[in-house]
Amino acid sequence: MTLAWWWMLALMPVPWMIARWVKAVDAGDRLDHPVLARWSAGGTSSGGPSAVHSRWLWLAWALLLLALARPQTLGPWVEPEQPARAIMLVVDVSRSMEEPDMEWDGQRVRRFQAVQQVVGDFARERQGDALGLVVFGEFADTQAPLTPDVEAVRDLLFDILPGMAGDSTAIGDALGLAVKQLRDQPVTDPVILLLSDGENNAGELEPMAAAGAARDSGIRVHTIAFGQQRSGDFFGIMRGAGVDVETLGRVARETGGELFAAENTDELARVYDRIDALEPSPRAGQAQRLAAEWFWVPALAAVLVIVIGQHARLPRRRRRAPS
Repeated sequence: MTLAWWWMLALMPVPWMIARWVKAVDAGDRLDHPVLARWSAGGTSSGGPSAVHSRWLWLAWALLLLALARPQTLGPWVEPEQPARAIMLVVDVSRSMEEPDMEWDGQRVRRFQAVQQVVGDFARERQGDALGLVVFGEFADTQAPLTPDVEAVRDLLFDILPGMAGDSTAIGDALGLAVKQLRDQPVTDPVILLLSDGENNAGELEPMAAAGAARDSGIRVHTIAFGQQRSGDFFGIMRGAGVDVETLGRVARETGGELFAAENTDELARVYDRIDALEPSPRAGQAQRLAAEWFWVPALAAVLVIVIGQHARLPRRRRRAPS
């Protein structure tokens, strides 16, 4: 039991102070008041109806102040629940991700090593969210279903080797598998982050068909084109084995997401910083304690005391002696 406004008890001597002030005033100029007279009667006489009534008034006053001080019992600390985002990380692990054309901390690293560092840091910052991991090459595979254990997802990402899923790139199958993982979960506002450094050249599902399924399921897809983009010659013929930015852009637009392009590790880190701003991770709310208010108990007692005090003030009739 605690008092929310304990300082209200400091008002306890106020009636006594007023009564003393009234007594100190000259008798000719004094403002007689019946209630103040009753307050002061308790301090000048130990008996009589006025003194008794004054004690009842003091008790009522104390109970009213106790009610104003808001007595309450506090429950345990509770952190308000925050809605967590459900995010599926869809990462390209085809053979092309072994290319050692990236830099990290001043050292030459393979593309997938750069992805592990950047995406791993992103995952670690998603405390409070549910993350899942789908990897793809020639086929797609779920490495981690949705889980709030973001560190476990990060560890799984670092255990993957590029080329383990084949040489080709099945973007459509990977996106379709991620959609299925999210669609089967009771989550709100789900998001897919799809990273690829190539073009869809394997699998059974076309990327736009998978994008349509994501759109119909209310899933937003952000796509990340990582690595050298495909280029065209004077006649518009595409050449090179770079990332298919056009297809990734269409997938993102179809689902209400955004397309991001990164040709090096620094740009990739900035991309995930931008995505982190677009899809903010919920933070723990301020812990609170539920309070049960008990002010009504002393307030009700004060009313009863006033009623009893008024009854005690009434003069008692003496019994007549028998004739």
